[in-house]
Amino acid sequence: MLLRAFRTRRWHAAWQARYPELEAQATEPGRLRLILGVGRSGTSWVSQVLFKTTLRSRGFSEPLFHMTPRLPFHRQGDHTAVRYEEMPPRHPLLRAYGLLAHRQFDPAGLHGVARDEAGWEVCLVKEVHALLGAEGLLRAWGIPTVFILRDPIYVIDSLLSAQTLQTIYLDHEVEAVQEPAFLKRFAPGREEAIRRVFAEIGRQEARRQIIQRKVLCVQLLQEMFQALAAEFPRAKTWRYEQCCQAPEAGFRAMAGALSIPWDDAMKKGLAETTQADATSNQPYSVVRNTAQQQDRPLKFFSSGEAALCREALEAIGSDSGGVPR
Repeated sequence: MLLRAFRTRRWHAAWQARYPELEAQATEPGRLRLILGVGRSGTSWVSQVLFKTTLRSRGFSEPLFHMTPRLPFHRQGDHTAVRYEEMPPRHPLLRAYGLLAHRQFDPAGLHGVARDEAGWEVCLVKEVHALLGAEGLLRAWGIPTVFILRDPIYVIDSLLSAQTLQTIYLDHEVEAVQEPAFLKRFAPGREEAIRRVFAEIGRQEARRQIIQRKVLCVQLLQEMFQALAAEFPRAKTWRYEQCCQAPEAGFRAMAGALSIPWDDAMKKGLAETTQADATSNQPYSVVRNTAQQQDRPLKFFSSGEAALCREALEAIGSDSGGVPR
């Protein structure tokens, strides 16, 4: 704990040294519009369509991982992986998001800048990192937020197909969602069952451990998203599968939730991503035959591994099939 506090103090000093002129000027967090979800859940699809808005805007796609100075939450693995914790006003995650919405901040050179128009009215940010900080952001600023949900088995199947078993993504979150504060807040009455299932998985061979632990992690994160959307009026959830079935209705509703007028530019961008004969085989492409995505064949999991994941999800008290509660 002392080492962590020292690391955070050192980060604050480095942050002030990098942005001295911005520290004395006010940011505009009320202009933030967040698109949050676990990686491979459909956040890129959503953001790339909404970034096409004709509203003057600033837009970022996953900027947190590449910020300087690096967020101080971990020295190894994903350094952006914040724990579920209370956030004081100067918490590093709040300062990072505040920087994105600072009118005097020049984002040139920052990874993931989708657009940066003069006189921007809203700042759209798509993120798949630091998701356990979502409640802190909502409590601090009440930001309009869309959480994207997807069957966790398909999320992790897609993740491991694209990044292999060696990916560092979600490693820290797997541990964080087992901590008492998180479980008491988002899985009351199920704490022992969840810990027991994680412990049982820990006795299996390495591949099965990685697969099942990350599937359960996604499920618990998405249950958190649903709980936050139920509590905070400006936060909403949308399911990837429902957007595949009725894309324009889903995207129109998400734009409305973020106070962005649905327009022809976004409608055209959506049409370009959903052409039935234009599905891309590139893992990070958003061009898909959406009608075929919900029940597509698994890419990485065997049928037996998928069945183990379904059993684990049921064992922690999730709805059958691993969909969010």
